[in-house]
Amino acid sequence: MKAGKARSGAGPKKRPAAAKARDRRRAAIKWAVLVVVTGIAVALCLWTTYLAEKRLVIGEVDKVLPFLWLQRTANSGVAFGLLGGRLPVILAANAVAIIVVLVYVFMDKRAVLAGIAGGLVVGGSLGNVVQRLTGDGHVTDFLKFPYWPNFNLPDVFIVLGIAIVFLGLLVEAIRVLRAGDETSPSR
Repeated sequence: MKAGKARSGAGPKKRPAAAKARDRRRAAIKWAVLVVVTGIAVALCLWTTYLAEKRLVIGEVDKVLPFLWLQRTANSGVAFGLLGGRLPVILAANAVAIIVVLVYVFMDKRAVLAGIAGGLVVGGSLGNVVQRLTGDGHVTDFLKFPYWPNFNLPDVFIVLGIAIVFLGLLVEAIRVLRAGDETSPSR
């Protein structure tokens, strides 16, 4: 056998061109969905914050529904006011979180789910970052449930994105478990 030639059956198997093309399309869809959802989320975050700052007086409560109030507050921290006044730490944590989400999106095979979930989390995070960098280091929280701290639309997007990731992983785990049960020998 000549040097440089591989023996038949040795080495990695080549994937068919159709499978490679399908993977490229799936990746393009995933990243396009992520970019579109991120853009929409950031725009909605900034627009609702603008409206809250123009139309709501700080501290004043407007009971829209029995379970949803509008009350504008300034939050220099993160969830529940943690890390208040520590902007560099908050920005670094946001950067790390966004990188982790982008790695998740890269690795996930489910194009639309990963794009939507990742776009919501990245969009919400960027919405808060833009508010912090264009203001005095705080975000404007304006949504409130009774007996719950104030929050804003970026917080909603982040929680929804994480919930979608969790539910997607749960569904996938159940699917894998069921597939394993179907392939295991009967007793």
